[in-house]
Amino acid sequence: MSELLWQKPGTRIDERIQRFLAGEDVRLDRQLLGYDIRASRAHANGLQRIGVLSDHECHALCAEL
Repeated sequence: MSELLWQKPGTRIDERIQRFLAGEDVRLDRQLLGYDIRASRAHANGLQRIGVLSDHECHALCAEL
């Protein structure tokens, strides 16, 4: 199995557990990742516009994405 996005380097996840918890979700997650990042940035920008996040917080969040 290829390394998962959320898997720590050097750790191993039992294949049976992975199939039970995620199945094909891992493949789909990789396909959706770019869209998920863009949506998260848009959400952060919206929260900044209504005053929930400061400019600095919004910039920091978007930079990490």
